[in-house]
Amino acid sequence: MACTVCHAGAQRKEAAGFPPVSQCRVCHKDYAAAIPSRRVYQLPDFVFFSHASHVKAECRSCHGDVWEQEKVTVFRMPKMKECVDCHKERHAPEQCNTCHELGQ
Repeated sequence: MACTVCHAGAQRKEAAGFPPVSQCRVCHKDYAAAIPSRRVYQLPDFVFFSHASHVKAECRSCHGDVWEQEKVTVFRMPKMKECVDCHKERHAPEQCNTCHELGQ
């Protein structure tokens, strides 16, 4: 199943978002089980990240293979060097203000 089945906003919004619990229960039928509903990744306030701007990257490149995880956890917390390296590799903008608000 594609990540965007549950995180439909990932292709057109800054945040991937969460589906309503009713949609989760289509697959997660055990009503006693808690459904994950908290963000796993939290970037600093001075970093701008938009999932919509990163649609060409595979989800697993930053989030790992979520389907293999018992509980979704941080696979790799993005560090500036990794982001810059990825931008260089993909010929994406590298100016500071692409991801940061200048003057803070």
